[in-house]
Amino acid sequence: MIFVIRASSFLRHSAVSISFVLSATFVAAAPMHVDLPTVMKLAGANNDEIQLARVRHTESIAESKQAWQRFWPSLSLGVGYRRHDGNIQDVAGAVFDASKQQYTVGTQLMIDWSPGDLYYSALAAKQKALAAEQLAEKSRRDIVTQATGRYFDLLATEASVAILEDDLRLTQDYEGQLGGAVSAGTAFRADLLRVKTQVSRAKLTIRQHQEKRDLAAAALAETLRLPPQTELRPAKADLVPVRLLGKTGVASLISQATQLRPEIKAAGAVTQAAALERDRARFVPIVPNIQAGYTAGGLGGGFGNNTGNFDDAQDFYIGLGWKIGPGGLFDRQRQNIANAREEATNLQTDQIKAAVGREVVEAATKAQSALDQITLNDEAVSAAEEMAKLAKERQASQLGVVLEYLLAREELTRARQSRVQAVTDFNKAQHELKRAVGK
Repeated sequence: MIFVIRASSFLRHSAVSISFVLSATFVAAAPMHVDLPTVMKLAGANNDEIQLARVRHTESIAESKQAWQRFWPSLSLGVGYRRHDGNIQDVAGAVFDASKQQYTVGTQLMIDWSPGDLYYSALAAKQKALAAEQLAEKSRRDIVTQATGRYFDLLATEASVAILEDDLRLTQDYEGQLGGAVSAGTAFRADLLRVKTQVSRAKLTIRQHQEKRDLAAAALAETLRLPPQTELRPAKADLVPVRLLGKTGVASLISQATQLRPEIKAAGAVTQAAALERDRARFVPIVPNIQAGYTAGGLGGGFGNNTGNFDDAQDFYIGLGWKIGPGGLFDRQRQNIANAREEATNLQTDQIKAAVGREVVEAATKAQSALDQITLNDEAVSAAEEMAKLAKERQASQLGVVLEYLLAREELTRARQSRVQAVTDFNKAQHELKRAVGK
């Protein structure tokens, strides 16, 4: 159910959307009219849940880059001074009194690598970043779908109020005609009172639907993160069913969903990360750790307060090592944990695929049912219009026709409201189906 805007173009671009937000903030007392494209744009750009998902994605990207940066050696620059006075022991074990000092200036290049661990952790971090990106897209689509659904609810309540106001106007006109007939002595006062009761009931129903409209507007304002007091109204236009997807079988839609849905893509990335963690637990302990260092600079000092003897000095070392025990060789529990986590992610992926398939079937079923209901409601509206017309034509010649006319008007109003709801359900189902397919 989409309003087709014919006369307004003020909400076509993002700059105008921003001005809409500002105007909603400063002029909250006046109703603000929105159309569906603006609602979708604001929902995708102004919601903190989407921003939170994007922040998590940014954090995952930074962690992925940081994992690859661990391959770089560390470089340090420094100046040092050391002094000793009193007993000291030499390498042979003799203890003697000494007074000495030294000072150093230079750079130090350090490498402390676990190549296998760094490699697999970097690959796993990359997959987690991809998963976070897809989850951010899922959040955006969910919020946009929620916003469209609430917009359609607002649209339906606004249309219902218009239908009820139209029925009230006709009933009041009939009340006036019947009042003249009662004054002329050609109609019963009881019939006039019956019509007056119907007018009061119509006014009460209108007020109830106005309350529903205001509640729907508040819910939409919440999704769009607009000030709660913003009085939203749908842009005035025709209420028509709009099909977003072509006539495609459910099996084909499910196949598209398994390829396009961001949840499934995120689950695939998480599963790949779990497989990398399994390989990490299996192969990393076999790869030796590498430690290396190179120091270049100057060293000076000597006995007592001697500060001379300064000259260049260089040191270099390299070593390989393997860890045995927890986190290293023969750690079977680490491998069992990694295998269990991989299996759990596979099961979760299957659950997500099953849920996606159910969502596609549900949305397709709702859309088809709503379309069938629109056809049936069209027939009901036509029949009710003809019934109301015939009842009005007989009112001048038959007794008891007042009640018949009121019942006919009531049936017509009910049929028109039912059609509005069917169109609303159809368009909501179309957007839900589009989201379920992943488009």
